[in-house]
Amino acid sequence: MNITFDTNPKRAKSPWRKSWTAVGGKQKRKWFATEAKAKSHVDSGNVSSKRIGADLAVLPKRDRHAALLATTLAKENGFNLVDAARFYMKHNEIKGDMLFSDAEVLFHKSRSGMSQRTQSTRKSTLGAFRSYRDQYLSDYGREDIEEFLSQGDVANRTRHNWLEQVNTFFNWAVRKKLVAGNPAKDIDAKQDLGALPPNTITFFTFDEVERLMRTALKEDRELIPYFVLGIFCGIRPSEITGHGGKQHIDWEDIITDEDVAEVNVPSASSKTSEPRQVELSENAQAWLKLGGELPPANINKRRIAIATKAGVEWQNDIMRHTFATMHCRMYRQPERLKLEMGHSENSRTLYNHYRSGRVKLIDAKKFWTLMPYEILDMNTQRANTQKTA
Repeated sequence: MNITFDTNPKRAKSPWRKSWTAVGGKQKRKWFATEAKAKSHVDSGNVSSKRIGADLAVLPKRDRHAALLATTLAKENGFNLVDAARFYMKHNEIKGDMLFSDAEVLFHKSRSGMSQRTQSTRKSTLGAFRSYRDQYLSDYGREDIEEFLSQGDVANRTRHNWLEQVNTFFNWAVRKKLVAGNPAKDIDAKQDLGALPPNTITFFTFDEVERLMRTALKEDRELIPYFVLGIFCGIRPSEITGHGGKQHIDWEDIITDEDVAEVNVPSASSKTSEPRQVELSENAQAWLKLGGELPPANINKRRIAIATKAGVEWQNDIMRHTFATMHCRMYRQPERLKLEMGHSENSRTLYNHYRSGRVKLIDAKKFWTLMPYEILDMNTQRANTQKTA
């Protein structure tokens, strides 16, 4: 055991570091506000080892209880825990255990179609997790994830982002049958890490949407499908256009018949490589009937031209933010919205970003009922007025 004072200014709140070798040879460390607290800290694993033995002490308390219960059940039914584990792996097609570092390589390859920013963030977080502890996937428990999240003097939002990235990785590993369960799935970000204030995001107001669509109708009608899929369906611009080597959304992906009205985002187009369907609202269907280009050519130049003439400021992801904000305010169906936006199972984006309450219900209602014929009539009336004048 070693207790030292860390002079790093970032450690001002908890400068006393205690380092020790835990049961099983694992190196551990923890920071404290005072030297007294560091000295008085007792590693629960070492205390347990004296009572129940070193081998069991390395298990989290919850796993020790589960092992005792499983041993009792196995004894009562004439088998042992090894038999149970082999039976489970055989019938659930769990593949041989794999080191985190090896699985990480496969994971990044499966996400190679994502944006450079997303890939960079994910690689940075998982690289830090690997540096913290690289071991077999089946060896990770909730306590490992919690210890990783408690490292360093970082902003709480960063810890939330770490949890989301680790969650995404282990959910992928479960789907690929590399591990039986996700050790991070029971960690509640809000309860265990603390609630985050909503992010301030930028979205179009109803008046801005109306001006944008009116300008597109007048100046560049071929861009109508692009704006409709982005603003009224929340589909990412890269998914619409196929930017970054993805398959673009085509008219064949837009399905409208008596029973179904939706946009199918295939896995080859999706940012997350997971297919999804987005329900088409009545006004979105009406706008799409006007036709247009899919995918549109020279999108950046034409999009900025329309936004400039409409007098609205264009920012990254503003169409998608508008869709989510208006959907939250109007329908209050977060699980449906998460599916339609293609958020991961444990993503907190919806709760952290879009439920700000900055949109009035009356504006959300006008947004979801904005029809092209209303704008066309408005444009006609304005043209007639100008001729008369």
